[in-house]
Amino acid sequence: MKSSIVREPMPYGKVLVVDDVEANLVVAQGLLRLYEINTVTVDSGFKAVEKVKSGEAYDIIFMDYMMPEMDGIETTMQIRELGYDGVIIALTANTMAGNRKMFMQNGFDEYISKPIDFKLFDDVLNRFIRDRHFSMATNKINSAIISPVSKLA
Repeated sequence: MKSSIVREPMPYGKVLVVDDVEANLVVAQGLLRLYEINTVTVDSGFKAVEKVKSGEAYDIIFMDYMMPEMDGIETTMQIRELGYDGVIIALTANTMAGNRKMFMQNGFDEYISKPIDFKLFDDVLNRFIRDRHFSMATNKINSAIISPVSKLA
């Protein structure tokens, strides 16, 4: 029995995709469009660092591992050195054993192998976008409910 993926729209989400291959950027944009996620793409680690330096924040940065001049690990390390604590997920065709540990030790929050496993991709979007926005919205609602009561005391 095949399991189907129910793609929940997340128009509140914002994602940066970093990849030096135009076709990979197009594929990523197409996948994210299915979720109605706001997507920004850049074709180098240098441009990704500039986006973060300019104050841009993202729910997820999907980072290609193998890029010329500055690879995904070096890019992620530079972004982390800027104090960026947002979610960064490695996208890699290199699926050797131990890779997950290597990526996690170098500032990534998760990794997805290429070709993209759609179930894992969906799980990552739900965990790092939908679930986080839901908890933020719930916290705001709870604060609004609690605040007026505390002012009466």
